[in-house]
Amino acid sequence: MPTGIPSSGSSSSGLAADEQLDGPVLALLTTAQQQQGGGDLNGAASSLERAQRIAPREPQVLYRLAQVRLSQGDATQAEQLSRRALSYASGRPALQASLWELIAQARERRGDSAGAAQARERAKVNL
Repeated sequence: MPTGIPSSGSSSSGLAADEQLDGPVLALLTTAQQQQGGGDLNGAASSLERAQRIAPREPQVLYRLAQVRLSQGDATQAEQLSRRALSYASGRPALQASLWELIAQARERRGDSAGAAQARERAKVNL
């Protein structure tokens, strides 16, 4: 059964179960995962933006969209989306840790190594 969140080489696979997601949102996450895997970042972003309109407070959707934005080179928006996802991810420590790691990556891309180190410390706290 496909999950809405790819492991993407990361060891944090304890993300929330997809049963919490509505069918259309899960379908869009799956489509976005396939598009991203096939190198269609614009298509993946479009699918995730549609999922976000359906479930604007779903942190998994925001997380995936932040991943795509980072892949597209938009580190600023990736961090903004990750921070918004954090505000909806209480009680989901694995997802919070993944979001902090994504924030760290975004900060590194912008040359903020001190900020990246702070974000990685926050990721460890959540695990």
